[in-house]
Amino acid sequence: MAKIRPEIKTILFFIFYFTIALIGEKRSLSGVCAPGPGFLLFLLSIPVSIIYSLILYFRYHKSENKQYLNSIYIISGIWVLLFIFLSFSNK
Repeated sequence: MAKIRPEIKTILFFIFYFTIALIGEKRSLSGVCAPGPGFLLFLLSIPVSIIYSLILYFRYHKSENKQYLNSIYIISGIWVLLFIFLSFSNK
């Protein structure tokens, strides 16, 4: 059985995670005083990304497999793109 590369797992995980957050936001909209499940999932994505990056970092040092390091770069790239998207969509 073929193993899925860590880079593909990382991309699929974040696509799935942010899709669930978007669906949660559309089903129950957030307000100023009552954040919805989409907003809470978005806030939780920060510690999830940090923990996932730490796991990948330790796996990289354990195996010296460059695929884990590439996955960390992908996570960083996702956050940079998200920051750019949110900064331009606010104007």
